[in-house]
Amino acid sequence: MATDLSTAREPTTDLARIATVHAAIVAVPVLVLGLIVLPVWLAPIVAVVVAVAVTAVRCREIDERIAGSLGARALGADEAPRLAGVVDSTSMAVGVAVPRLHVIEDPARNAVVWGAGDGPASIAITRGLLDTAERIELEGIVGHLLADVRDGMVEAPTVTTALFGSLASGPAAGLVAWLARAGEDERRVVVADMAAARATQYPPGLVNALERVRAGSSGVERNPRSLQPLWFAAPSTSADDDPFAAHPPLADRIDLLREL
Repeated sequence: MATDLSTAREPTTDLARIATVHAAIVAVPVLVLGLIVLPVWLAPIVAVVVAVAVTAVRCREIDERIAGSLGARALGADEAPRLAGVVDSTSMAVGVAVPRLHVIEDPARNAVVWGAGDGPASIAITRGLLDTAERIELEGIVGHLLADVRDGMVEAPTVTTALFGSLASGPAAGLVAWLARAGEDERRVVVADMAAARATQYPPGLVNALERVRAGSSGVERNPRSLQPLWFAAPSTSADDDPFAAHPPLADRIDLLREL
């Protein structure tokens, strides 16, 4: 395996690219209609104003909208104290703000992170993983997810999903996946694994977590394609046949960590 695991990203550029594509998609039909009913000089102005306004509105309340798309429910303060303790300590080790916690009532064994803007990110753990994982395994999983937050890997898939929502599973899913850079992120998963191992100072914990996921199923019922890079493991059972798959095989990740 290559030793260069750099995953340099420019989140601001990514978000500008995504917002521009969304605004253009909104502007085109508005412009066509405007040319029919408005003066020629006014139609482009109206199209631009409407496109910017619609894009801005769709970027509001992103956290709640993403949670809804995943079927995630916010965890109460005393609902999962073991997980809350793990997240608090791991956030400090990774160097990010403590994220909001959610649960997805799904028997799969997986977890996902999302977030955009200046506020804390959000993490959702499936019921299947929350009920079975040991503390050291949760530390590795949370460390992996928070490394993505720290390294600026979360904003683009989050904003893509917020803006293009329904297209994420339709005929335009390939475009949406491209906007989120889902096809370029396999190396990012390995980088996040390494970062989690360093933050927790216990690689076997993450190895055990990956083994636990492999012993069950990581496939979840609700997994917008543009969010797939942000899951701990591949959330789709058809990931092996997906040209935009964002995760290397679990066995490869386990083997690499065992070499540490």
